[in-house]
Amino acid sequence: MTTSRSEAGPRGWSARRSLGAAALAALGVFAAGLWNGSRFDGGAAPPPLAELRALPVTRGDGRPARLGDAIRPGRPTLVSFWASWCGPCRKEAPTLATLRRRHGPSDLNLVYLNVHDAGADRATLAAMTRAVGLPADGYLVMADAEAVRFTRGLDGAIPRTYLFDPRGRPAATIIGYKPLALARLARLIEA
Repeated sequence: MTTSRSEAGPRGWSARRSLGAAALAALGVFAAGLWNGSRFDGGAAPPPLAELRALPVTRGDGRPARLGDAIRPGRPTLVSFWASWCGPCRKEAPTLATLRRRHGPSDLNLVYLNVHDAGADRATLAAMTRAVGLPADGYLVMADAEAVRFTRGLDGAIPRTYLFDPRGRPAATIIGYKPLALARLARLIEA
C-alpha cells in the first residue's frame, strides 16, 4: 500500500510545512519593510516653529537671515534637512519639488535647509536645487550647531523632514528617505 504523506522533517515538520513557514516569514519581512517605509518616525519632536523662528540661516545668495523670514504664518510648513553629497537627499528632492508645484507659497511653506555641507559652494548648491526643480525661495543654509538646536540634539542623519501644522506645531517627522512616508505627508498637507 502506497501513501502520499510527506516525509517528516526536523521536529516533525513536513517539507511542505517548512516551505510554507519560510514563505510566511519572508512575507512578514517584506510587510515590515513596507511599514517602515511608510511610517513616521518617533522620538523627540522639534520645538514649535515659534521657538525656531529666530535661528540664524544664510539665504542662497549669501545674505544672513532668520528661519522665520522664510515662514509665513497660518499655513503648513515643511522643513527638510539635506546636503549636496547625500544620495538619499537627492532622491527625496524631486518629491519636494512636486509638493511645491502642487502647493504654491500661499498654501505651503517649503524650507530646505542645507546642513553638513561646508565644502559646497553656493553656485554648486544653487545648480543642484534648480536641477531637481526646487525654487530659490525655500533654499537656506543652516550651521550644524543651529541644526542641533532645531532637531533637539538628535544625530545628524539626513535627509530629515519635518511637517508643522498651520499653527506651527510639529505634526510629523521622517528620518531618512522614505517615499511612502513622503506620500503620507502630501496627504496630510492636502487635508
